[in-house]
Amino acid sequence: MADNHGNGGVSAQTDELGSTLMGEALDRLATGEDFSVVATAADSQGQRMTCEFDDDSAEQCLEAARTWVRNGARGEDNARVIGKPACYAIAYLGAVADEDDVFRDALILEFGERGAECGYSAFSLVEGVGSGKRFRYTDPAPAGELSCLL
Repeated sequence: MADNHGNGGVSAQTDELGSTLMGEALDRLATGEDFSVVATAADSQGQRMTCEFDDDSAEQCLEAARTWVRNGARGEDNARVIGKPACYAIAYLGAVADEDDVFRDALILEFGERGAECGYSAFSLVEGVGSGKRFRYTDPAPAGELSCLL
């Protein structure tokens, strides 16, 4: 994995993982498929594991996803499915305030990688969830730094 931490960037692997998850989540929103929180992690060999959290409130699902990443992104019965996670991404539907302080629906993405000083978040505004070809979203925009989960 390339070391891009010094310039505030992320590795190509982390960028690809986050972009892939965001694309998958946008596809689900376009068709109206329900989801609460989806987390994915990849090891240094590029093996990926994804887990969905939807049994509790949105806040509880988000915390469960973060805990899943912190605990090594393990499968059922705590089984190791991929190697030690090198990077992760978490996606969920939320809201962000625009320049007029009006809250708008957004797909929010949290991501980070092992060894980084911090994690990051980004969002895409979304309109027309479930409307197929009429579904619209903006290009991802940065939303700020977070604690890195790895």
